[in-house]
Amino acid sequence: MTGTTTTPQGGFDPALLHPPETYPTPEPPTLPEDIEAKIQKVAEHFSADSFELPAHEDDGASKKKLSEREMMFLSRETFHRFVTATKGDVKAAIARLESAVVWRRSVNIEDVETMAQDCEPESRCGKNFVMGFTPLRRPIIYFFPSRNTTPVDQRRAIHAIFLLERARDLMPTGTSSVTVIFNFSGKREGPPTNITVARQVLHILSSHYPETLSSSIFQDMPWIVRTFVNLMWPFVDPATKKKVTFGSSADKSVVGRGEVEADQLIVECGGDLVMPYHHETYWESLVHTCLSRRRDQEEAFRKGPAAVGRSEREWRGTYEYDPAAKAE
Repeated sequence: MTGTTTTPQGGFDPALLHPPETYPTPEPPTLPEDIEAKIQKVAEHFSADSFELPAHEDDGASKKKLSEREMMFLSRETFHRFVTATKGDVKAAIARLESAVVWRRSVNIEDVETMAQDCEPESRCGKNFVMGFTPLRRPIIYFFPSRNTTPVDQRRAIHAIFLLERARDLMPTGTSSVTVIFNFSGKREGPPTNITVARQVLHILSSHYPETLSSSIFQDMPWIVRTFVNLMWPFVDPATKKKVTFGSSADKSVVGRGEVEADQLIVECGGDLVMPYHHETYWESLVHTCLSRRRDQEEAFRKGPAAVGRSEREWRGTYEYDPAAKAE
């Protein structure tokens, strides 16, 4: 597409929370027999009638069975991601999955409305948000560190995780990962990045969201960030290196490489989409859409057995935009 795409004046276009109709649904991958067998072993572990997990990280004595939402989280696709992350080690994959479920319980990850109220103050500055999709129907999450005006003592890792969870809600069928764009352009409006929070986010992502970031794009990095990356780069594993690209928003390389089409990428990152961050309309639309999407997913899930290891293709939809649904 050529030219410039502009969102409605003074607001947010909710169509950006839905993949374009022209983007085809990816075909399900054909996995090797040994991987299929390992996924089945993981599923059998979590399917035991007596299976329970601690209700909280700080309370190992109090245990409970899996909830419906936890069964949905423990999908075939999730099992595959954790088996891949542990290089096929079934015991390690099970241990990490159990840890992830208990962590999710501890932070009340499924209580979207409460989390939205809790995280909204940090979102008002527009430092990060999710909108738009790649041609592979992956949601795009943007991070603008220079926009962060939240006082250092009020910054929390859970804010970034909340947006990742909302991106997961927005994933259409056939999608289980996201694209993340870090743009460092612009004059810093608040204190520098809190290293403690950054480490917490990285720990949570690596521990509980393996193989969820399909690609990470770093743009317009200042010298201090480039220096840090250069120092750490030799220690980054080859698989992760393949998922990371560096560049400038001015060279429009993200569009040039075909990672994101121009009408799905905001102008600040080299696209054609003009979308000044308008918090009230964006936040309301995001939360409303995700809650509606989750209700639809739960209804679809209930049409099958209450079990772990089911493919998300059974309950995720294609989610093309319906303007008539905006007023619902």
